[in-house]
Amino acid sequence: MDKGFKLTSQLLTLLDAEQRWFILAEVEKSLGISDKTIRKMVEEISKQLPPTVTIEVSRGKGIVLRRDGRSETISEVISSMFRQTIFYRLMNILFTNVGRLSVEELAAAMFMSTSSLKKLIVQLNNNDLKAYKLGITHSTPMIKGNEMNIRYFYWKLYCDAYEFTGWPFEKVDFAYINHLITTIENEKNIVYFINSKRKLSFLLAIVIERVAKGKCVKIDGNSYLWEKGMFNLPVKTLAKSLEEKLSLAFPESELFFMQSLVSLSQYHYYEGSEITPIKEVELHKDKEEYQMGNLLLTLLAQVYPNLDMEKRLILEVYGFFDKLLIDNAIPEWMMISKSNLTTYVQQECQQIYQELQTCMQTWNKAYPSVLYNDFHLTKLTLMVRSSLRYKWKRAFLVIGEEFSIRHYIADLIKKEIGDQLILNTSIMKGLTDEMMQQHHIDFVISNIPVALKTVPVVIISTIPSKRDLDNIRKELLL
Repeated sequence: MDKGFKLTSQLLTLLDAEQRWFILAEVEKSLGISDKTIRKMVEEISKQLPPTVTIEVSRGKGIVLRRDGRSETISEVISSMFRQTIFYRLMNILFTNVGRLSVEELAAAMFMSTSSLKKLIVQLNNNDLKAYKLGITHSTPMIKGNEMNIRYFYWKLYCDAYEFTGWPFEKVDFAYINHLITTIENEKNIVYFINSKRKLSFLLAIVIERVAKGKCVKIDGNSYLWEKGMFNLPVKTLAKSLEEKLSLAFPESELFFMQSLVSLSQYHYYEGSEITPIKEVELHKDKEEYQMGNLLLTLLAQVYPNLDMEKRLILEVYGFFDKLLIDNAIPEWMMISKSNLTTYVQQECQQIYQELQTCMQTWNKAYPSVLYNDFHLTKLTLMVRSSLRYKWKRAFLVIGEEFSIRHYIADLIKKEIGDQLILNTSIMKGLTDEMMQQHHIDFVISNIPVALKTVPVVIISTIPSKRDLDNIRKELLL
């Protein structure tokens, strides 16, 4: 991918993270580029920014991005810039002209010399496409590799280029695809999340484009109980509608693939639906995911005594295993599936992520043939983290600073932790175990050493760090 675009994306994302002046040395260190390069980049970027977004560079202050809170997001700006890159334009032409252009014709379409295009192809084969196990042929350029990998790559490409608006498929009518998905929603009393519905429409369009060019997937019909899936009949109806409208014929494997896409996209039963949580649990009882889910719920209860085992989590776990089984039925798709939240979760929820790794290793002994990866552990971590039930506790805040700082820190902790924590900031004559019992204090938060025996003490920095806040949260779980 264009090195310039990558740096542009990183710079815009960094500057948009906080509304403040970033000193140039800070940006240099983060991006690994010089002061001179930063200034040159800003000059070029400013030409592509919408009027509501500006970047200022000051020798004395540094660099700042100004954006109206109601204007375009930086993600939208980056998506627009991405569509202008050589990488996107080349891959888009290859998608729409499979095997139809010679290297000379492709170079002309890209407004490049043939030698420059050949160098670009070698560079992409050795870098960007290597991660997807794909490559571009040379004499008659076209993308080569496993069909699943090709579809996944183009799905990510078009989702990045048209994340919020736009439709890149000229031969496929967006309104019609959206109508077919809406029909499934109405039939099954569900609602797809807005971003999931958009991504699903992209995937279905890619399937149509590839099948029309004779590029099909192969899926073992016995690898999953497709006939018993809740979307089996709706997908058959969808496929029949597409066949009649577009004069296509979908092989059985393509029906399985489309069913997996419709099933794996995130949805929920709409409010007012006849499907209550109790009825929804019943839908899982005769299926394989029911026993799998119950085993994991048992293991989770042992590790997290304060886990909220309400219907929401139970249903999420059953749904997780149903989707895991579908992933296992299409191993090529599962091997390349990634979550953009994995790195964040591994850092910010490190302990829970590691604990769930252990839980799943134990679970896997009962189901050794079922595979999972970081993508699935990321989803599990978010499910568990959002279902941990904090206890109501009263804490005494000891800050060896003036009142203004004490109240500022108390307010900061309350905003970060929530209403489960009651903070006592009053001045006591003596900090003793007797005083803690008298005021019903469960634990103490302090930035100075405190000698107490009957209640735990969480030591924090004067301004609490993320680790300090996590340590306070842990006390609410005990």
